[in-house]
Formats: sequence, structure tokens, C-alpha cells
Amino acid sequence: MHRNWGWMVGLMATLVVTMAGCPSCERSGEDADAFVVLMDASPAGLDPRFATTDASAKLVALLHEGLISMDTPDATMEYRLATNIEQTSETRYEIEMRDDALFHDGTPVTARDVEYTYMQLGEVSSPFAGTSERIEEFDVVDDHRIVITLKEPHAPFEMDLGMGILPRHICEGHDTCPGDPVGAGPFQYRDRQGGLQVEFERFEDHFDGSPSIERLVFRVIRDDNARVLALLGNTADLVQNAVSPLMMPVVEDADGLQIQTAPSFRYTYLGFNLEHPILGDEKVRRAIAHAINREEIIEYKFGGAARASTGLFVPEHWVYEGDVDVYEYDPDRARQLLDEAGWTRDGDEYRFELEFKVSANNFRRSLAQLIGQQLGEVGIYVRVRAYEWGTFFDDIRSRNFEVTTLQWPSVLEPNLLRWIFHSDNVPTADARAAGANRGAYKNERVDELLDKGQRETDREKRKKIYSEIQQILARELPYISLWHEDNVAVLREGTEGYYTTPNARYDALRTVVPAPRPE
Repeated sequence: MHRNWGWMVGLMATLVVTMAGCPSCERSGEDADAFVVLMDASPAGLDPRFATTDASAKLVALLHEGLISMDTPDATMEYRLATNIEQTSETRYEIEMRDDALFHDGTPVTARDVEYTYMQLGEVSSPFAGTSERIEEFDVVDDHRIVITLKEPHAPFEMDLGMGILPRHICEGHDTCPGDPVGAGPFQYRDRQGGLQVEFERFEDHFDGSPSIERLVFRVIRDDNARVLALLGNTADLVQNAVSPLMMPVVEDADGLQIQTAPSFRYTYLGFNLEHPILGDEKVRRAIAHAINREEIIEYKFGGAARASTGLFVPEHWVYEGDVDVYEYDPDRARQLLDEAGWTRDGDEYRFELEFKVSANNFRRSLAQLIGQQLGEVGIYVRVRAYEWGTFFDDIRSRNFEVTTLQWPSVLEPNLLRWIFHSDNVPTADARAAGANRGAYKNERVDELLDKGQRETDREKRKKIYSEIQQILARELPYISLWHEDNVAVLREGTEGYYTTPNARYDALRTVVPAPRPE
């Protein structure tokens, strides 16, 4: 691949300047023996009942164990605290648990802890309260056997059993568990430094064996340059999906680092406020889809480390439907559709103007600017507005936007489509957590299918339901599907056994062997 060496020299100069103001890039004496993972966002908390951000979910999965997990190399279900789950009817689940699992304080994990974790979700106002509300009866047969009966069939319920189990003897009677977090995962909590660092240490008595990593440090460095510096300066052991593709050439040429790439389930899209007087027109959205040169963006911005998407699901997903409308790059067709929609162009004047809200991340902003340039070529003026993440996401959740781009980090369970596209799940400024249908998409047939898909437990019947949903969404375009970015992990050379999961979790840290430390 051709390299622009002048650009790289300029980047290295920028990195050197950044390093001078980056005390967090230095590995202290205590950190010399720690396995350091760099992140670009702080975990909001370590309680599984409230872990709604990607950063929190990643750490929670190492601190707490659920009955099952989907954080596997091929995204198939794996038993953790459970040893068997048998669905004996559409609404009845019989669960057997392992008898050798311990919490970090040495207390055995029992069925009563599972009952407590699930049945009080509503009482503590958990975002996952719907799980307990679906349960008609929770029967604890003995310390390691459970029977759960639902009020009505709910196809994704088995995936709901992945929530980390909390110790009842510590948390009962409290809205939040007092003291330091206690789970049953392979790592136990050690310390936290505000939003900048979280420290774990291995749990010697974990039922699946003690990890090779003795001390695990998650360090938050929000600046792209500083994260690269930490890698180049041998002060970190792992960065996953947090090195800008623009900086990958520098990392690829560095000594002492190794790079792993693998397809992911991450989905990036262009989203619209469908109540906007222009964007509510399907022809306009189709024109925008034809005006975006996704393949060019993937090649030159991602270095090929992504693949164009036709919908939320990757081709490897069991529910994927490939027979949908696709929108190849065709600016002439885009201009024709805009003319048909009544937005004709007089000379060099723009047809109309749109505001494109994005986060302040330099790479994401550069992508938005490039998309804006491509839309400009068909007569749409795009004004890119970049905001600090908190402000940006508050606006999106409040539906205060015209066009935006975001990413769903883990598209596994097809019932996610209900959260995103059902007309019941349109948030407002006063109820931003009411759902993720931020574009206010409404289609009675899609609502009907989403409700049906949530109840249907037969896998083949579900697939047919979601196939039709995908075809409708691809035709009506509440989202323009952009790409599935690859998982990219940068590791200290000599690290053994690391793998990426399709949902980009850190499951491999359970078994990874760190690179030898220099004498």
C-alpha cells in the first residue's frame, strides 16, 4: 500500500508534542508488572444491572459471571454459572447451576443469588427491569436448580440470562450494592481512580481456573494521539478498536507490537430525523444512499478494515437476509431522485441544506466531512457540527438532530430491532431512555412483525419474520447502512492466546498469557 511519508512525519511530530503533556502515558514502577489495557471511554459503573454503555459492559463481563455468555470467539452461547438450560415449553425454563462457583468474598453462588439479581431489577429502577417484569414465577428448587416461568413467550429470554449475578448477602436491601463491587468473575475489583483508571486482580478461586494475568489495569486515554504514544512507548499491552485508522500505519511500522484483525458484529449507520420536512421523503433518503461512496471510504479511511453493510446483521448471522434493496454509489441516480422529489437544482446552487451532528472524535468527524463532500456533489449542502460526546449523545437521544452517524457495537439478538424501530420506542426530550427509535420511524407492518418476532420461539419461523423486517427497512431507509468495521487489536509482541470476539468484549483476558517483561 502506498504510504504518504510526509504525512507520517507530521503525525510523529504531533505525537511527540502530545507525549510531553501525557503523564498517563508513563508506566509507573507498580504498573511494570500489570497488564495495561487502554480504552477511549470511561466505564459508567461496574454493576451489571446498570451496565448500558459499551465500556461498562466490557469490564462487568470480567468482574461478574452470568448463567450464560455470548462473549465467545464465534458469538455462540456458552454456559458459565449454568451447566444446563432446558426450555420445556414456550414459557418454562429449567436451569441447573454449577456447584463450585464462588463470589470474590468466598461465598458460594447459589440459586438465591440468581433470584435476587433478576427479581429486584424493577425495584432498583434498572434499565433491564423488563426482564423481571416478564417473569410469572421464579421457583428455587434447591441451591443449584431453578425453574423460571414467563408470563408469555419471549424469544430472547435465554440471552437475558447473561446478566452478571450479584451476591444477595451484600446487595439485598440497597438500591446499589454497598462497598467495592463483588462478583464471581475471573477478576476481582482492586481500585479505581475516578474516570481515568480501573484496576482488577485475578481471582485465584475462579471455577474455570485463575487467569495468567495477575493485575489488570484499564486506563482511559481519550486522546487518539496519546493512546498511540502509550503503545509506542511500551506503556500498554492492549488497545482494541481504539486506534484511529488514520494512525494505523504508524503502529504497523513500530517494533514490539502485533496486530490482530477480525470481522465484527459492529454496525455503523447514517440516521435521520424522519419528522424533518425534507428527510421524511423516502426518495430523498434513497438519493443520499446513492450519493455515498462507501467502498471509497472503506478503502481510504479504514485501509480496507471494514465491509459494506446491507443492514444491521453481518452475513454470518443466522438471521441475515441478503435479498434486500442495496444502494450502489450512483451520483446520477441520486440527482434524478432528488429532481423527482421536487428538489431541482438551478446552476451551482444547492438544493437544500442539512445539519450533520457527530461526536468530536477526529476520525468520526473526518468521515462526516467526507460524506458531506459526497452529498455536496449531488447538490446537498451539509453543515457538519461536532460536539463533545455527552452533549452529542444527549441531543441524539432527545431527537434534536437532522442527520447523524452512530454505531451499534454488538448486534447479536434480532429483538434489538424492536428497541430501534418499533413505534412504541420513540424517545422524547423528557424521556430519552424510552427507546432507541430516535428517528421516529413508524410502520404498522414492521410493528406487527417486531411484536411477533419477540414472541416466536421457533428459530426458523423467527428467521422468516426478521427477513421481511430487513427487506422493509432496506426499502424505506430509516437508517442508511454504511459498514461493519473490523475488530482491530494491537498487542504487545509476545502476547499469547488473545482473540477478538464479534461483539468486541475482552473475554480472552481470562486465558491470555502476557508478553514477557524486559529484565
